[in-house]
Amino acid sequence: MANHGVVRTDKLAATDNRAFMRSLRYKVSTTLTAIDNGNVVLLGDLETGSREVYTATTPAANSAIKDIALVASPEVMYDERLRNLDDFYNEAGKIARGYALHTGDIFSVTKDALDGAATPAVGDVVELKAGTKLNVVAAATGATSGSTVVGKIIDKNIVGRYTYFAIQVA
Repeated sequence: MANHGVVRTDKLAATDNRAFMRSLRYKVSTTLTAIDNGNVVLLGDLETGSREVYTATTPAANSAIKDIALVASPEVMYDERLRNLDDFYNEAGKIARGYALHTGDIFSVTKDALDGAATPAVGDVVELKAGTKLNVVAAATGATSGSTVVGKIIDKNIVGRYTYFAIQVA
């Protein structure tokens, strides 16, 4: 089985204020596409005829943070053979849950939801890239020119079989 990203919504504004949550459906071009928890999307307009479901596409490296949502749906798996959190992904065409990001928010993801540094470390910078995975850049290097900084890694912890990297939004 493929390992998918795992996310924790440690301290997000949307966990206490549901007005910051978004229901979304991810598309690449016009094709409904599966997406992992812990990835980010660019929120678009409401779907035609919908009052709550937004279209979501792949962000650019310089997308505004106010237009970004962290994908973090409840891990409900209908295949009873799948039992691990890293077996879960948001299926193509299904509505996923997204969290708008705000300064000071903290969330944690596994390495499967990150690109960039082979071994992310506390203090590393987390930024957007042209894709749904967050990009990790060594603190000494700093953010890539033109990329939107999401925040930085503030903690690394192991819970059971998962290693999480806690990210605080800048």
